Amino acid sequence: MVDNPSVKMNGDEPSPLHELMSRILASEESSPGRSASVLPVSGTMQQLNKRLANQPGLDFINYTLRGIGQVIFLNNPLSGLLILAALFIQSPWVAIMGLVAVVSSTLTAVWMKLDRDSIRNGIFGYNGILVGAALATFGMSGNGAWNPVWAIAVIFFSAMTTFIMKIGGIWFVTKFKVPLLTLPFNIATLLFLSAVLFLPQPYFDLGASVPSATTSNPLNWLRIAESLPRGFGQVFLADNLVAGILVFLAVALCTPIGAAVGLLGCILGVLAGGLVGVAPEKLYAGLWGYNALLSAIAIGGVFYAPTPRSILIGAACAFVSAIAGGVLGVIFAPLGLPVLTLPFCIVTIGFFLVLQRSLPSLVPVVLHAVASPEEHWQRYLAAKHILSNFRRQLEGAMGGSRRNVLLEKASVSIKGDLRYVFDAIDTNHNGEVSAPELAMHLHQSGLGQLEGELEYLFDCMDIDHSGTIDFEEFGELMLRHRFLMSKYTEFVTYFLPIDANKDNAISIDEMKAVMSSVGESSLSADEVAFLQLRTSGQPMTWNQFIEVLLVT
Repeated sequence: MVDNPSVKMNGDEPSPLHELMSRILASEESSPGRSASVLPVSGTMQQLNKRLANQPGLDFINYTLRGIGQVIFLNNPLSGLLILAALFIQSPWVAIMGLVAVVSSTLTAVWMKLDRDSIRNGIFGYNGILVGAALATFGMSGNGAWNPVWAIAVIFFSAMTTFIMKIGGIWFVTKFKVPLLTLPFNIATLLFLSAVLFLPQPYFDLGASVPSATTSNPLNWLRIAESLPRGFGQVFLADNLVAGILVFLAVALCTPIGAAVGLLGCILGVLAGGLVGVAPEKLYAGLWGYNALLSAIAIGGVFYAPTPRSILIGAACAFVSAIAGGVLGVIFAPLGLPVLTLPFCIVTIGFFLVLQRSLPSLVPVVLHAVASPEEHWQRYLAAKHILSNFRRQLEGAMGGSRRNVLLEKASVSIKGDLRYVFDAIDTNHNGEVSAPELAMHLHQSGLGQLEGELEYLFDCMDIDHSGTIDFEEFGELMLRHRFLMSKYTEFVTYFLPIDANKDNAISIDEMKAVMSSVGESSLSADEVAFLQLRTSGQPMTWNQFIEVLLVT
């Protein structure tokens, strides 16, 4: 597919059909549409980015807070502020070091002149704050809080995450088409801890290791319930219950769907721990929940639209992440190293790769368009509505019983508006629009077109090829156009990953995949033959696909 599906064709070819039709009838193409956010402060608050674009100081605070929230996929500054408050409740030392770290990693990205939009959306901050929170937490057990040597380490290793993102991120995304997640945090933190543990040095003391709990007392179900918000807090190495509740509220503020899916992942993490006989104290602390909830949210709403299928797969990913955390914990324990979020990264990236190859009908969110689960759901619904209508149109066209589905359902008021426009074009009032009448209407409206464009537009609107356009043809096509354009941005964004082979065309296999992705049955052999006849057996360009959606 082309990067901008609405650009004009080259040479003497006519403009795309949907652009030509927009010159006849004002559509909803430019309307903002219904917001996917529950509250004005929910979602990604992109309007705030626009307002602060010319206020560098406030803008820096904005994307610093976004970086804090991005740890748990929250591109929302208010969510980041709530999480920062949670860290202060956990420990002022941890909170300040986390803040220092996110500033350090973000300023490093600014200094390296990395992508400005990525910086403003917190992409280079979230690994940094995790480094700051981790080092501050581990340092308290040894040297204690407020040690300047640890602060220096926080600044250095949080900045390192930005270099890792720059060097490895582009290669990783290009090679595997999956995000790095929190791998830079894991690499930088484990590198630091390994150096402290295994290299002689007098500056950093991690303190004595705490023996693992081995008691097998009966489960306290109240404490199990408390472990769920603690799991959210443990994403930031915070075991305080109030801090965990604040982190959960931060997620719910930005994305209620994400909060629900994350809670499901946390429950499955605790369940996995219980099934393998983990000591209850580890469950109560939320240690078996945080990797699981991150995996659940990643698959069940952030990198895939939150459909029942993706949420189910996200739940499986969460369960496996929890088990992987237990296995890595056994491997790392003799070395004195924590597993951090490594189980989440390994398992979730593994699921990404498997899904790419084995389930192409589960359409991922293109990485540069990742927003909130609610926005991804709106894109999915837009694609589902458009493709479901297309399937009904296709069945009618193949059966020779073409129906004016949208016109039949239109209100009297809408039909009246369409009739008004139609009568204005039908100057001889014979109930049919001819090519000269259409040309005259466009010329009088100051929207004249090339002769080739006019012929192309008229032929597309004259569905029965009678040489004239009647009101039913006109009204149905105008309503299809308005319906498509009202959801065009969401539809295009959902469709971007479909062109898997990057040939800027939509093959039959890709069409089958996208139809299956919205719950439609796969194209039948007859439907495939019908579409191939429309395109002379060649893969469709984006503009040809839009034409098929409009006039089939």
